[in-house]
Amino acid sequence: MSDYIYIHLDNMTNAVLSDGLTNLDFSHSIVQRPKNLLLLDPNCEEGEYEPHTGLKIIREPEEIEQYFLYISKKREPQIKWIDFNELALVKQLTPMEISELLYFGHMRTQLHSPFFYKLQNNYVFFETDRLTKVYYRHLEEFYLTIGGKITRLVLEKLNNKKSFFKRAIPVEPVPLEIVKELHAVFQEGIVLSFKQEEIVNKTYTIPIYVVEDRLREAREQRYTEEMKIASLVYNTSKKTWHFFEDELN
Repeated sequence: MSDYIYIHLDNMTNAVLSDGLTNLDFSHSIVQRPKNLLLLDPNCEEGEYEPHTGLKIIREPEEIEQYFLYISKKREPQIKWIDFNELALVKQLTPMEISELLYFGHMRTQLHSPFFYKLQNNYVFFETDRLTKVYYRHLEEFYLTIGGKITRLVLEKLNNKKSFFKRAIPVEPVPLEIVKELHAVFQEGIVLSFKQEEIVNKTYTIPIYVVEDRLREAREQRYTEEMKIASLVYNTSKKTWHFFEDELN
């Protein structure tokens, strides 16, 4: 069970770099499901070969759901894909556009916009070495993903030490409006800490620390009170969520 989630949102490109959010969290939460996938790893074994791009594709929602399930179990060393609407438009990609996609897949950063007109993609997804980087056309999909993950982690924490004979403690989903309140702090590069193991005064508190791009501090969980900028609090009695920003000294 993870004790933290690291989030850094690039507001210019809608790219979210995270440690603690996985491909399973993503596929579990998003509403706008990909119609087709273009796999950006030329050496991947999954998918159907597409000769125009030289890449593999996965078509149809059922095949995509199977792929998501497969990669969540196999723990691939790296996952990288971009979704697309119509295969006919993939076949119209120019050599320059294909080169741009290959560069994107290799460097995990875009030359121009991460959202391609011909592909009409909603996502670009990368996962490697515990880090996930996802470009979202619509940030609400990210809010759903992080909100769902927070809810599941708190549910696990509150029920981890429950005896078999005691009723499980329910946890209401984090409201979308509350998650949106975190938008500004996500841009700072933050850690949500889940070190609290049990309810204290009918609340479960998730302190939020600024670590910027210092991932080692996030993974080693070396936080100081000076780094704390806010808290996300769940009241188990009222079944409500609240977001509190710390006052600046």
